[in-house]
Amino acid sequence: MEFRILNTIFILVISLYFSSCQKEIKLDLPEYEPRFVVDGKIETGLPPFILLTTTKNIFAPADLDTLFGSYIDDAIIEISDGSVTDTLQQICTDEIPKELEEAASIFFGIPKELMSKYHLCAYSTLNPQFIGMPGKTYSIKIKHQGKTYNASTKIENPVVLDSIYWKPENSIKDYGLIYANLNDPVDKQNNYYWETLRIKNDKYGNNVDMRFYKSRNPTFDDQFFNGLPFSFFYENPRSRFDETIPEEYRGYYQRGDTVLVKFSTIGRNEYTYYRKKHSQLNSAGSPFASPINIPSNISNNALGIWAGFSTTYQLLICR
Repeated sequence: MEFRILNTIFILVISLYFSSCQKEIKLDLPEYEPRFVVDGKIETGLPPFILLTTTKNIFAPADLDTLFGSYIDDAIIEISDGSVTDTLQQICTDEIPKELEEAASIFFGIPKELMSKYHLCAYSTLNPQFIGMPGKTYSIKIKHQGKTYNASTKIENPVVLDSIYWKPENSIKDYGLIYANLNDPVDKQNNYYWETLRIKNDKYGNNVDMRFYKSRNPTFDDQFFNGLPFSFFYENPRSRFDETIPEEYRGYYQRGDTVLVKFSTIGRNEYTYYRKKHSQLNSAGSPFASPINIPSNISNNALGIWAGFSTTYQLLICR
């Protein structure tokens, strides 16, 4: 009994000691300065597509109006392939015909119902000279509010997967992963990017997946298998959020699924950018994660990427 009383007194004394040492700390945060951000790509067989935004203060209130208000619609963007130069045109969400809203929502990455509500503009061109071709380098020059930003990217020569196949997990009969075999070229270091689109209709006949989805880590390079055959697998990133699938089967492709695999070869700068970007996304919110500085290939202290994708496609029926 006496020990319990002494123990209680000791805890109270310690608590009072530490509470008396508390001091309110006020941090003088530096004044926030927005940064220019470029999110642009050009793929094999497709025109360039560029979104421009500015960063937002993370300590300021955030909502959809604030987020979509950061898009830039008054820039001038020139693109060149080394011999021909063209000026990109604006494509704005509130000017897109209703019948094209669904397709446009895929490119903009926003729900179709928000297309006409906000004035979001992307930059592109219908000039056939700038339909992405392997082996070509494309440069952009962006002018905005008296500043100029430059970047260039190359669409590498494609590396095609030797084969892809679906295999059920040992303990699961009708759910599995997609496997691929790759014969990596020996001539140089290669960098790859993996995406998939599941072609599956709901009860109304609409395709469930309207765009390509990326796994948690869609990029990899040939550092450890340069010039060698290499086999790997990827999960189904879309089914992780599909509530119609039992939770224990999420992350797998179901027997009978039809999947379009988009396999891209990318440059080293692009690989480094996407690798670190997805690492940051995967560790967001973790107090134990190391801070990650995402590099950029945009000049003048801007953020983001201008990326070339050398893409190939293969269709797979999971069976």
